[in-house]
Amino acid sequence: MTQWNFEADYFTACNCDWGCPCNFNARPTEGRCMGWGAWHILSGRYAEVALDDLKFALYYSFPGAIEAGDGCARAYIDSRASTAQRQALEAIGTGQAGGGIFDLFGAELVSQWLPPKLVSIEFELVDGQGRVRIEGVAEADSELLSYPDGSVIRPTLDLPHGIEYKHGLMTNTRRWSWHDGPFLASYANKYGAFSRVRFSEQGCIG
Repeated sequence: MTQWNFEADYFTACNCDWGCPCNFNARPTEGRCMGWGAWHILSGRYAEVALDDLKFALYYSFPGAIEAGDGCARAYIDSRASTAQRQALEAIGTGQAGGGIFDLFGAELVSQWLPPKLVSIEFELVDGQGRVRIEGVAEADSELLSYPDGSVIRPTLDLPHGIEYKHGLMTNTRRWSWHDGPFLASYANKYGAFSRVRFSEQGCIG
């Protein structure tokens, strides 16, 4: 298997309530899962191909709980990527190159991968606050959680054996929407998580 690794800022959101029951092996809020993740790679390599400052995103749709499988998904690849970089990000994102959660979803849980799309991706998140935009497809705004009196709180999840992230800052995805063929979703005030992650072909390593 090709050796690769990257360190990235990562943001994920879905249709579940804050915290996401799936993180605790519980049923998803709506009984189904519509979720996505976006990565801004700070530094990384796929064999000899540099991946620094590239972005990619994945959208998943499952008719029931994730572990039941039968998912449909698509990879969205940074349009600035060269051909070699595009191929590397596609291989990682769809699980062809290992990587723990990428491999689990790509090889076992997703039954249909739609063709990847080359798109412009904006990832403007600092400490869980900011936005993600995917050209012509999606947009999301994230903010820190707060009490009704306006007091900001910073709940975190520590998942030593996590395959998606090891330490995540929980956020409020103030709104997110996705409009791409069969992927149609629009939500407000739902689960979000922000994390600095490290991955290799062995999975999430930090």
